[in-house]
Amino acid sequence: MTALHLSKIGNKMTNKVGVRAIMHDIQEVLNSDLNQYVNLSAGNPAILPQVYEMWEEALRDIVNDKQLKNLISQYGSSYGTHELIDCIREYFFTNYRIKLDREQVLITSGSQNLFFLALNSFCGTSKEGRVKKALIPMLPDYAGYSGVALEESVIEGIPPILSKLDHHTFRYEFNKQAFKDKIAQDPDIGAVVLSRPNNPSGNILSEEAVQLISQVCKNYHIPLLIDSAYAPPFPAINFIKMDPIIHDNIIHCMSLSKAGLPGERIGIAIGKSDFIKVMEAFQSNMLIHSSRLGQRMVVNTLKSGKLPEVSANYIRTHYKQKHDYLKNLLTTCMPDDIPWYLHKAEGSLFGWLWLEGLPFSDSDLYNKLKAENLIVVPGGSFFHGSQSSSHNRECIRISLTATDEELKKGIHILSSVVKKIYSSNTILETGKI
Repeated sequence: MTALHLSKIGNKMTNKVGVRAIMHDIQEVLNSDLNQYVNLSAGNPAILPQVYEMWEEALRDIVNDKQLKNLISQYGSSYGTHELIDCIREYFFTNYRIKLDREQVLITSGSQNLFFLALNSFCGTSKEGRVKKALIPMLPDYAGYSGVALEESVIEGIPPILSKLDHHTFRYEFNKQAFKDKIAQDPDIGAVVLSRPNNPSGNILSEEAVQLISQVCKNYHIPLLIDSAYAPPFPAINFIKMDPIIHDNIIHCMSLSKAGLPGERIGIAIGKSDFIKVMEAFQSNMLIHSSRLGQRMVVNTLKSGKLPEVSANYIRTHYKQKHDYLKNLLTTCMPDDIPWYLHKAEGSLFGWLWLEGLPFSDSDLYNKLKAENLIVVPGGSFFHGSQSSSHNRECIRISLTATDEELKKGIHILSSVVKKIYSSNTILETGKI
């Protein structure tokens, strides 16, 4: 077969490294025999009855009101439908007293597409030939940021401060001085990006920390992208109080995926009209607009009030109970004398487990667990190439979308493997992924 002569972008986007390699391997493993494995890697939200019923009713109303033909047979605005944009504006004014113009809201094809638009608009090679980077103020953070960047080595991050809260709980703390020093010393920061609640750890940066980050970014004329894929008002997977933070230099990024609509690909960007115009132009050239059917479904659930209500009363409650169940399983099954720590439960749909002193890499642990029919996500890719600490290869992400039975079975396998590792301190052979 003749080798393909790809562009630099083509090579970058097709190269399976980091989390892309892991997720490709996971998919191949699960495709080989799904029933053989306990899958604690999934990012797809759990299909909750109340959530499904809400979207089913929204779709049924569209069909009954004879709106379907118009929605699926016509193109629309690259900004999104006026109906959804106005619903977003009304909701934010009513609930947060934040006044938005239509030009400050952009509907995208999911948050992954949203970050593709934003990061590649503000980061990468500038017209002067300098490579503008995206800075994560506190690692670890969503591995997909590196994936959507069209150029290599665009994502950098600030290592966190590790805080042990008790015998088996820890929390990441924001190193504000390191962040301020990095911004002051590096003229090539094109954007700052963070998820809140954080994927993978569930950490929620305090309002004080976000305000500081925002002010520093404003001083240096840098846009701040806040990934709110797990935040209120929907899907509201926050276990401690938090509200959206909107300033002129912030692009507030939302998603309907974790609110039960991942298949329709609906993302929402809120920000200064200058930022939104750039992203809208990018989107219009690339895919024209997001699903008009999905947008109308969201309109119906916002007008009825069901979307924020179901998010707060069912989605949030479900994942908080799952995290509590995971913590109880770990406390019961994992040896007390082994240095394992679960990140404090503050939000998102994952558990983030730190195995301090792990005598080999997280990828090796992934392979060992896979051999015992357990699939988790090794945590190294969420540190975006940072080699600042051995901690970066000592973590795994556990999905809370699994059933209680799957979680129980998976944690029993994990506990058994971890006991053997720490009792023998045997270094496993590195397996290629």
